[in-house]
Amino acid sequence: MTLSNISDLLPLVISLLVSLAGLISAILKVIKNKNWNIIKANVCEFMIQAENMVGATGEQKKQAVLTWVEQFCKEAGYKFEPLQVSQAIEKLIDFSKRVNISSKGEGTGDSSNPS
Repeated sequence: MTLSNISDLLPLVISLLVSLAGLISAILKVIKNKNWNIIKANVCEFMIQAENMVGATGEQKKQAVLTWVEQFCKEAGYKFEPLQVSQAIEKLIDFSKRVNISSKGEGTGDSSNPS
């Protein structure tokens, strides 16, 4: 094989490597998203459990959920990302508060609530 042949193949090899890297990246992203969906489902379950912690503050309940999620991730072999989990918990808390506020006016004869 001559130097000319190698230089002709070089762009093809580079293109193939770039495509392969993109494919690997896409596969890893799918796996990570699947894992995150599993983690989120467990966050919800753990939040339900934390609500049964009589006498605990909201912060204590959140810390318990974070601890349980971290343990779950460790056992399942998933990467634990505390900031991402904490943000998910906060979003679920905010959602719960909005749902609870809107449902409190229903069936109470409160005419100021247009729902």
